[in-house]
Amino acid sequence: MSAFFSSYRVTAAMPSFAHRALPSGPAVSTSIRLIQLLPRNSQIEPSDDVDAPDDGRQARVHCTIFDASLTDPPPYAGLSYTWGDPNEKDIITVNGLPFSVTVNLERALFQLRQDDEPLTLWVDAICIDQSNETEKTEQVQEMRQIYMHATSVITWLGPAADNSDAAMEWIQNFGSLAHSFGIGSKPELMLLRLLDALETTPEKLPDNNQLKTFLKQLISQLTSESHDVDVTRTAIRDLFHRPYWSRVWIIQEVAHAKSIKFVCGDKSITEDAFHHSLRLVRNFRQFRNIRKAYQVKAQGPGSASFPTNTQNPINLLKIRRAPGPLPLIYLVRMLKFFKAGDPRDRVFALLGLAADGDTLGLRPDYHTKSYQDVYHDTAAALITHGYLDVLSLCDNDNALPGYPSWVPDFTKTSGRLPLQIRALDRGADLATTILKPAFQASGIRHDSVPLPTNSPAGLCLQAKLVDVVKQVGTPYEQDGQQKWLQELSELSQGDEAGNPDQLRAVLRTAVADQEVWRGVNKPRLTTAHLDKVYATLEHVDLGDTDTKTLLSLGPEDYYDQLKDAARRRRPFATSAGRIGIGPYQLAIGDRIYIFAGNTVPCLVRQGDDGKLRLVGEVFVHGIMDGEAVKDGWTDEEILLS
Repeated sequence: MSAFFSSYRVTAAMPSFAHRALPSGPAVSTSIRLIQLLPRNSQIEPSDDVDAPDDGRQARVHCTIFDASLTDPPPYAGLSYTWGDPNEKDIITVNGLPFSVTVNLERALFQLRQDDEPLTLWVDAICIDQSNETEKTEQVQEMRQIYMHATSVITWLGPAADNSDAAMEWIQNFGSLAHSFGIGSKPELMLLRLLDALETTPEKLPDNNQLKTFLKQLISQLTSESHDVDVTRTAIRDLFHRPYWSRVWIIQEVAHAKSIKFVCGDKSITEDAFHHSLRLVRNFRQFRNIRKAYQVKAQGPGSASFPTNTQNPINLLKIRRAPGPLPLIYLVRMLKFFKAGDPRDRVFALLGLAADGDTLGLRPDYHTKSYQDVYHDTAAALITHGYLDVLSLCDNDNALPGYPSWVPDFTKTSGRLPLQIRALDRGADLATTILKPAFQASGIRHDSVPLPTNSPAGLCLQAKLVDVVKQVGTPYEQDGQQKWLQELSELSQGDEAGNPDQLRAVLRTAVADQEVWRGVNKPRLTTAHLDKVYATLEHVDLGDTDTKTLLSLGPEDYYDQLKDAARRRRPFATSAGRIGIGPYQLAIGDRIYIFAGNTVPCLVRQGDDGKLRLVGEVFVHGIMDGEAVKDGWTDEEILLS
């Protein structure tokens, strides 16, 4: 019998669709499945041996599935989406048989149907037999190729909700305008300079009335009290709160795409418009004069803020637009706030992106490896290849039970930003490392280090004991900039008390010697900026000044950086009279080591059993650029448990 898809019903009594094994043999690694999403106006011939009873659930989405080869695939689009709640299921049909998918996937497919033509797609939940761990492992290794061969990638942000239509229209319109004016190419610099000129010297702006109008519209969107503008701001914030932006697999899916279209409900955005509008939104928040006006408004009832949670989308686009593949160590640090339903995917989802994925010898393994095993193997591979930066991700508070202290738990984040900011060095070899470190405490590059060895007894590292923690301050508290500076100042008191160099050391240490200029991270605090802060604070009695007064003195960007550097850290002083900041768990007696090839010093603690365990990374003024090892390295080695 013939029936329209829109009236086809399925019940639990009907046999469900079951995958056939993919072709085996030499070509197995290139075999994939694709689906054809049938159009809205299609007809179906149900299987002869399947009845379509009237009392079943109605399937709205229908597709067929077929095998294909990556060596010569037909044109297809890859779908990037989040599965959603695995317990919330809906039914589609595959080859005329019922197939269970999550509600979010069913909604995506329903929305993406074309009117008259089928749409060929690769969708992981349908095209991979999720019940077959062997196939799943093999197909995960091909994810990079699957998305690279797709003619485009459709990113499904979810159904329309919370005024998302208004948000999507704003992003498309303002992003397109920014692109047309050339603002989006280097928004950190160009946009801020244009806004500066508009506020201070409008006569210096280009003689372009359209550009001036555009800039004024942007400022209005940030500061207006209008209800409509407020609703749009809230809608944009909610759009960036959607679960899609935290799913780790989207990174690989988007990074390798030939082209991208962002879809929410029945609205879509081009990649360029999305990229430029996202940078506009992010840099708005860093523009000092606008931000001050906005902070006053944000205290009022019912006011909305421009989104503060744009870091994941920004990092996603950074990876996509990087000049080449990035090392795994950079990816795991940069993407630590993404999430995965299976904790092993926090590593497996990045292997296809990493420039050194093959060199490290790591492979997806859903058969025999627990997520703890995967994290152990990943840390061991990185360390034994000279990437000791992974030790900065270790947190004594979030250590994996039963595993060495040098193995980070990638499922947890301490809330601390890493000390090491790495600048993109476009002239470097992309196949090895394109990341230039801000610090080099060991004074030598990782590729010239005697490689550490890992054994059941522990991790053996060439090390130098530099100092010991003698005094500790209190952990940083919210809006505690004044107390933070005061405690550092007190810890640094000694023969140099009152010396201008002593205050400069405090000011550098308070922000881990890093600078943010209107939202643009700089690897190190410049002398000019330090002098500006020093001139403001040299005559201030920190003990008699509250935080509000301190902040009013400026410079504002310095205190923004201080908050980032101080979060979940505490100040300390050492036996040798140095000052520093480190994890809030640090304690008197902790040892400060520099490991050969590592870029920052680390804290090590000896337990009651005599074993040495890693506590975390530290900033210590005066030893971050190799000063402590200028006389060379000894043959000292330590064994980390």
